[in-house]
Amino acid sequence: MFEGRDQSIWRLTLEPVGVHVAWALLHTDSVGPVSAVAAGVVRDTQDEAASTFAIAPQRSVDGAIDLERNVLVDPMLERATARLLGARLVPAVLRNSLNATADVHHTVHIAARGWLANVPWEAVSVDDRRNTRMVEKATLVSAMSPGIAATRSRLAPVADPASPGLAIVDAGPAEDPETGESAIYPGRLPAELIGAGGLDPGDTVAPGKYSMNAAEAGKALSARTWSRLMYLGHVASGRPEEPAAAALVFQRHGIRDPLTAGMWLAEPDRWPAPARVALIGCGSDDARFTEASGLPVAAINAGARLVTCTRWTLPTDRRHSAGLPATELALAVHHAHRSGAPIACLRGWQLERLAAWKDRPTYETSPLYWAALTSYVTPGGVDE
Repeated sequence: MFEGRDQSIWRLTLEPVGVHVAWALLHTDSVGPVSAVAAGVVRDTQDEAASTFAIAPQRSVDGAIDLERNVLVDPMLERATARLLGARLVPAVLRNSLNATADVHHTVHIAARGWLANVPWEAVSVDDRRNTRMVEKATLVSAMSPGIAATRSRLAPVADPASPGLAIVDAGPAEDPETGESAIYPGRLPAELIGAGGLDPGDTVAPGKYSMNAAEAGKALSARTWSRLMYLGHVASGRPEEPAAAALVFQRHGIRDPLTAGMWLAEPDRWPAPARVALIGCGSDDARFTEASGLPVAAINAGARLVTCTRWTLPTDRRHSAGLPATELALAVHHAHRSGAPIACLRGWQLERLAAWKDRPTYETSPLYWAALTSYVTPGGVDE
């Protein structure tokens, strides 16, 4: 997609240290060696941390998601937050390079931990005067420790991404009074998801009319060599002291049956991952925890070469919108994962949504949805 343009590759690492942020920036190009560009400490980051807390939707006592104070759905608050985060968290040398020329394609690998993982990096401003966002100037991917891929238990074979995939949709209980979870699609799956323009007709959609527990999910994954997996459903969050407690939520006869990251890490052959995995649910990314042992790590350990997940809780379609923004997000990931260049395809969708947000902002086009996505690519995993 970027043939004929020089390539500039960056790795930005950020770690919270008390009320400060320590950062380091590495750079290489198409032919040169990797070089350390700069490093430093951003001081007094309480405002930035507070802003990212306001980004991640919070659940009220009754389990409903409260969006009244969410900064990503208010155009003025969102732009102010994008400016604040860009000015404080994007090093000047990177910001200047992104804005310098259109003849270079930039890819930025971001390794962020703690509250920094809630930063909507694609929406962060890199030119306040022009309201230019980071996704307009660069391809962004999340970075993991190289050791995670190097020590994985299995590696899925590369398959034609247009060949059959497995979609596990709404596999959790219809109602769970303890967690406040309810079916994403009560009654039946919408035509927009399974009809023309939706999931590929060659894909298998599970669990269908029946329940699927974690063991049955493993059997489905082992049934054949799938090109892709898309899990669209509830994700139980991990805990700072136990990120491996994060789970994909399945059910047996209406009773919750979670597949935790810890289980997946312990038995990757029981739940083998295809080369491309999408985990679309409430905060399926685990970068906000210090220890990397959540669902994306488990998927890579089980074979995945590409994992796309979500940074924060995603409101379901019916609760807040007359449209289908959550379904549209899932389908954007699905179509990207079926393409030859999934990262570039997903970025194209984000650019379209950003343009609509700037032109005529609505809840459906807000960064609450399109900036929630982040992707991990293992070395040699996919072309951008």
